[in-house]
Amino acid sequence: MKVGFLGNMNNNHFAMARLLRDHGVSADVLLFPGEASHFQPAADTYDLEYMSFCRTVDWADPYRWGRVRPDEIASDLSAYDVLVGCGFAPAFCDRAGRTLDIFVPYGRDLADFTRFQLASPNRVLALSRAVRAQRRGIRRSHVFQMDYTNELYESLWERYKGRSERWWFGPPMVHPGTYTPGHVAASEGRTHWSVEFAALRDRSDLLLLYHARHVWGGSSSDPNQKGTDNLLRGLAQFRSRNPKTRISLATVEYGQDVLKSRRLIRDLGLEASVQWFPQMYRKDLMVGLRHADIVCAEFQHSWLSSGVIYEALAMGVPLLGYRNDALYTKQYPELYPILNARTADEVCARLESYVSDRARYLQAAADGREWYLQFVVGAAVKHYLEYIESRSLSPASAK
Repeated sequence: MKVGFLGNMNNNHFAMARLLRDHGVSADVLLFPGEASHFQPAADTYDLEYMSFCRTVDWADPYRWGRVRPDEIASDLSAYDVLVGCGFAPAFCDRAGRTLDIFVPYGRDLADFTRFQLASPNRVLALSRAVRAQRRGIRRSHVFQMDYTNELYESLWERYKGRSERWWFGPPMVHPGTYTPGHVAASEGRTHWSVEFAALRDRSDLLLLYHARHVWGGSSSDPNQKGTDNLLRGLAQFRSRNPKTRISLATVEYGQDVLKSRRLIRDLGLEASVQWFPQMYRKDLMVGLRHADIVCAEFQHSWLSSGVIYEALAMGVPLLGYRNDALYTKQYPELYPILNARTADEVCARLESYVSDRARYLQAAADGREWYLQFVVGAAVKHYLEYIESRSLSPASAK
């Protein structure tokens, strides 16, 4: 049985393909044109092995809908017995007469690609046809893999789930074999910003890393809102209350509100405490996580899983962010440890709590890595292997 992963947003499928290959499964990643450079396999590994099982397919562009022949798509998909996809993968499978086995949404593919959008006149017809096929393709998928999120996305699942089985865990976005503190430390010489991260570590008593997008100040119904301003205001409050603690924040020029964050940092008098970095590859960013005391997630909506969260868990670094535990206790017997904060006051309080008992939070972070290995990586590998086995035994697995 051969598995084809379609698309690689957030490097999700590259991580899962490697996990399956670690277990002897033949798995390839078919990259879509237009995916950001930091979501390419080269951004998420320290070696060149990926070149043997990752390639780009040029038909996966919704704006070329009318110019791509169904048999062209079907030809590329014919090598695979099991298809796993994100983005417009459901639509392209539908066009080729294939059913997507496992749909793994990352956000926009469920929230935006299922509704008609404004486009230039020469693109609107192609995009509208792709949206219709996307809706059909999602509903026909055999499995809908998505961790329990929040009311914004759960309502979309209810609308488009069709008869699919729901897997109540997120994709293991971070390959745990690549990202251990020891392996990242050994690979620092092959990354871009290790010297800068190390220097920042040396001059800080408390080093925070915020590498989520800078998106804040918009509608509370917008799932993209990160509450970045709450983090910055909490940092300013902590610094005012603890002037002897050399606190630093490393952050990345990523998101539509970078300039707005820069202005708020200036207004709060935090410029000397904030070190900006350019947007970077995950393999470079993980060096920053290795040096950080705390990784900062999001402070607007409650999320159980995300790239930032799983990166912190995989590296065993304490995590600061907002989580509404009541949303997730039905799915998990236990949750990973978190410094739970949403408001500026709560951010400040959690930072003070960490400083007062670092050893406790470091042990909790080690427990967080074990949680990730058991409830995310372990669950995903088990379900995928069982699904692949079931397809190999079923006549329906014939293409």
